[in-house]
Amino acid sequence: MTKLYGWISVLCIGTLAATTAVAEGDRSHRADRARTFLVLRIAEALELSDAKALEISGIFKTAGEQRRAIAKERQAMRPSLEAAIDAGEASSIDELVAKAHAIDRRMLLVVSDSFAEVNKVLTPVQRGKLALLIPQVQEQLRSGGRRRGRERRQRLRGID
Repeated sequence: MTKLYGWISVLCIGTLAATTAVAEGDRSHRADRARTFLVLRIAEALELSDAKALEISGIFKTAGEQRRAIAKERQAMRPSLEAAIDAGEASSIDELVAKAHAIDRRMLLVVSDSFAEVNKVLTPVQRGKLALLIPQVQEQLRSGGRRRGRERRQRLRGID
């Protein structure tokens, strides 16, 4: 348990430093919190050493950066697609939709590839435990996001 607290403090300090970087904005802060939550859950469930937990955190951080870059690329093509739709240019629409699908595939591959990298540092038993854990963690992240979103909307409306 002492080992757990050691790397928890390292991850928390890293997250705190990232949250002070206002230039990245709230989205980066949420991504850092989600990554920290994910790594903590994985490290605890798989009884990882500090070194492995930090290595996995680095893998997920790199994947997050790649996903953000791909998301920017996807967002940058939105005006072109909207203009093509407004103009009714079927060939342009088809081309841009194909490009959007290709970008979406790359986004999914980043996630898949990051878990493949994580699997390389785990033992077979740890890989099995991770495979069982991931659906639970995904649901917790999703439900937590809905709860926080609902709470934020209520605050904005003045509802406590």
